[in-house]
Amino acid sequence: MPIVPLKQMLTHASENGYAVGAFVSMNLEVIQAAVAAAEAENSPVVIRIHPDSRQITRFDTLTAIAKHLAGMSRVPVGLSLDHGESLADTMDAIRAGCSSVMLDAAEEALEDNIAAVREVVRVADPLGVMVEAAIGHMEHGAVQGEDDLANVQEAVRLVKESGATILSPAIGNVHGSAHGEEKATPSLAIDRIRELRQATGVPICLHGGSGTPPAMMQEAVQAGVALVILFSDMITAYNRGMKSVYDSNSDGIAVIDALVPAQRAAQAVIAEKMSDLGSKGRASAFLEWQKTQG
Repeated sequence: MPIVPLKQMLTHASENGYAVGAFVSMNLEVIQAAVAAAEAENSPVVIRIHPDSRQITRFDTLTAIAKHLAGMSRVPVGLSLDHGESLADTMDAIRAGCSSVMLDAAEEALEDNIAAVREVVRVADPLGVMVEAAIGHMEHGAVQGEDDLANVQEAVRLVKESGATILSPAIGNVHGSAHGEEKATPSLAIDRIRELRQATGVPICLHGGSGTPPAMMQEAVQAGVALVILFSDMITAYNRGMKSVYDSNSDGIAVIDALVPAQRAAQAVIAEKMSDLGSKGRASAFLEWQKTQG
């Protein structure tokens, strides 16, 4: 089926008490793992494209792969940009087929954050593309303190004055790991999530979803999280799958022999996350709901 707009996916997730996993995908194998897991689990899925991938390829190369796999799939597949740093990043992603884009200016002053996101909204909104804004302090690999959390009043200003349609707040989440070490366990501020969802009226996106205990994740979803960005747990499994093959073979081994177990390992983790998010088994219901949307 064609790529599904993020607006539809997040609306259905919010109305039905689950979240959609967005898996950061920088290569063919991870995209294949995400779609295969979604089919096996009957779950919606989002392929999340990161600007770092452009060191070796183009956005439209990766999205072409995702579109091809989605076209052969029986489950809804979405496309989204992770951590765009400029208007150019977001426009590149929109041209490549993403139906939501993130403009990450969380570390800027609030007024500058609003202005940067507003600039993207001005171009994206007429195209039906959702714009994700970030707020609060999410230092890479660091456990957040109370002072790092998103302020509710500032979040309301960011959404209302910029026109953002997805909010990614600092809510006790651990965003990645600093140097590839074992990731710290998040301590999500469930009440703050609920306040932000109710006050802003937009879906909440949780970054750094890896390492979140399942019960905590389910609480966050019930409080208002509709989209969860996942990378560390998945890529750790992928890398270990490749490393185990390379460590036990000569340098001349065919790369496919390492890629096969790596992709399977990533797929297993992705499937597990779909259970944690409550999206397992929801694809069929989404497709039936989608028919009623006209």
